[in-house]
Amino acid sequence: LVQRLAREAICLDVCPSSNVLLRSVPSLEEHPLPALLRAGVPVTINSDDPLLFGPRLLEEYEACRAELHMTDEELARAATCSFEHSMAPEDVKRRGVADVKRWLEGAG
Repeated sequence: LVQRLAREAICLDVCPSSNVLLRSVPSLEEHPLPALLRAGVPVTINSDDPLLFGPRLLEEYEACRAELHMTDEELARAATCSFEHSMAPEDVKRRGVADVKRWLEGAG
């Protein structure tokens, strides 16, 4: 399945904290998000309803860095996927991807 998701560029929208709270995964540290990204699956990092699950989007990214040990490159890849796989107008997608690239260049 992972190979097919990667081959067909099927993007998965992942909400790590709510996945743990809903017991889809046993713990954040065991979340498959980094492995999916490393296998070439397009993945976006999202937040679920903050009133029910707590974390907002920035906090999800921070948790992915701290608990999943995701690198700047991996976080940038997920952010890039969020633009590339969105239904936004093409100019918005291009600007978003360019902004992520600039962030990554400045992060190092």
